[in-house]
Amino acid sequence: MRTSRLLPLLLALPLACAAIPSFADTSGLPTDPRKRLEALQHALVAAAMDSQTRVRTAAWVDSTGKLHENTRITSDMKVRGVRVQSYVNAEDGPSAAIIAESRGATPSEDICKANVQRYRREATLETAMRITTSGADRYHWSMLMDQMRSRLVSRANTSRLWQLSAAVNMPATAYDRMLSGAVPDISPYHMVIELLPPGALAIEPVRPRQTLRQKSAQMIKAVANYATDEPPRTEPLPFVMRLSVYERSNHRLMWQDAVPLFFPERALVTTSQPLPPGLLSELDRVLDGWLQNMDHNFSCRPQQFNVLQETPNGWMINGGQIAGLSPGDQLLLMNREHLPARILEPDSAQHLALVEVVSVGAGRAIVRKLAGPASIARLGDWVATPF
Repeated sequence: MRTSRLLPLLLALPLACAAIPSFADTSGLPTDPRKRLEALQHALVAAAMDSQTRVRTAAWVDSTGKLHENTRITSDMKVRGVRVQSYVNAEDGPSAAIIAESRGATPSEDICKANVQRYRREATLETAMRITTSGADRYHWSMLMDQMRSRLVSRANTSRLWQLSAAVNMPATAYDRMLSGAVPDISPYHMVIELLPPGALAIEPVRPRQTLRQKSAQMIKAVANYATDEPPRTEPLPFVMRLSVYERSNHRLMWQDAVPLFFPERALVTTSQPLPPGLLSELDRVLDGWLQNMDHNFSCRPQQFNVLQETPNGWMINGGQIAGLSPGDQLLLMNREHLPARILEPDSAQHLALVEVVSVGAGRAIVRKLAGPASIARLGDWVATPF
């Protein structure tokens, strides 16, 4: 009976555990870390009991005639949001009153708000121009990319939900990396802003059809410019702007959006000119919409810090003062290679622990184990999630 209850519990952990905010009510909080871990486990078991499971069984006979059997039970259940309201004493041990939502249901606004924590998400930002250009045109595109980068960083850092920094340009060879002393980025996320040609991603900017009056006004303007010897002007140039957010540890795409835009017409002059105000206002509108959509999307995602390496005092994670961590914060440590897909294996309990932050740097912290298995395997995709 206990084994059957542990199955849906740990199937829910990857999304559930990180969604418990630090401002939750801690009345009746067990002082023993082992009981805290047990209470969270019992609460998540209850939240996962209604999930649908699938049983797959395989059997084969080896060359010696011995029969082998393998049974695996999987579940689609994911908990989008869990918030500890209080700790209670259940019949079979300590538990916690929680708010949970299954994967099949649409996450409500209240659940997403419950996931908001005092922790910030750190990311590096990279810009890439995929448009083939040269000369003066390249100068204007470079100006636009600089504005994209600076305005996105300013808006993201002001929102207090993201902290963006420039990506490190790592040399190609190990010798050059050692010679320059370059240190690779360790932020949990990586963002890329791209300028793409029209038609990329099957997105084609389309300008509204001109009326007869607009065509006549454009023809009169062209004749007037010719008569007054005005410099020629370029045609409005369509392009596509895309923002992508990746998880650094496995390069998994977390969020992406692309919009079509037009670079307005401009006079062909020999001196440098500022970007058109209309283009900058349109850029601000797009960036504000992107940040709003990202904040809503990530508010229902668990916050996870990757375990970088083992240290004499515990483990180093890629989250620190910038992300909002401080000594004494407690996190759940889990191996995503085993949880939840391989939860029925006999050693699945060896891939979950309760840890505490003991020292904090700008972008990293050291955590030590409070409760969990006697020894934790060094291999695997280990992450730490706040609760």
